[in-house]
Amino acid sequence: MVRLKTKRSCKLLHQTNSPSCKLSCSQLVQPLLSIILVSSIAGSAVAETETGVLTITDANWMVTMDGEWMIKFVAPWCPACAQLKEHWERFSSLAAAMGVSVGEVDVTEQPGLSGRFLVTTLPTIFHVKEGSVRRYVSVREAEEFHAYISNRRWEEVEPLPSWKSPTSPLMSCMAGLFRLSLWIRRTHGYLTGDLGMPVWGSYLSFAMATLVTGLLMGLVLVLVADCLCPSRQKRKEESAGVCVSMAEERQASDADEVEGSNEEEPETLRQRRGQATCTS
Repeated sequence: MVRLKTKRSCKLLHQTNSPSCKLSCSQLVQPLLSIILVSSIAGSAVAETETGVLTITDANWMVTMDGEWMIKFVAPWCPACAQLKEHWERFSSLAAAMGVSVGEVDVTEQPGLSGRFLVTTLPTIFHVKEGSVRRYVSVREAEEFHAYISNRRWEEVEPLPSWKSPTSPLMSCMAGLFRLSLWIRRTHGYLTGDLGMPVWGSYLSFAMATLVTGLLMGLVLVLVADCLCPSRQKRKEESAGVCVSMAEERQASDADEVEGSNEEEPETLRQRRGQATCTS
């Protein structure tokens, strides 16, 4: 009803050539544009909760490689993670004064990050300093977190090796595998829940997909290996071809030599006859 009234009022004002309709329409459009702009900017930034803890996702995790960070990996169903929540929020208020960013990762929503950081237990806490990652293994309390940063205790901990760094190609592959596992789990839920497929049917479809994928990958590997390292039979055929070509070249050269000798024989006979006439 309100929309109809505004349309009617705009039509009446437009008929009377009054500028108030234009002003009202611009006042309605500008807030909408500002909301769209703010939402697009917020989507690419790191989401911050009311307690100052930043939410880390697959889309923005690279920000943790700059500056100093304390990051925890948790899950909603983890009792130890629930006990850590109060201490973590209290530590986030203390870390702001030290210039340390505090973030958290929900492994149920971001399986790729749990694979990238190779998280096997919950809760897991990492300290990141300019791309150097260290695992926090001390007491999980706000005061201990503060002392860990202020007293620079992280210097006593060996950082992760380069091949286990979140930015390494190996950990990128691990992140892909973890994301694939989540996709398989969600697809299984969609097939059995939304489509009503029996559980054995879902398992059978995944088994067939795995079999077909394996066959295709095996075929590609065989083709690549055959191109790079040909078989012995092909080598024998190639060597036989080379021998045949060499034999043909030799026959051709021998034939040329015979023809040349046949051309030279009459000349030698003429020379001998000339010598015989001179002597006589």
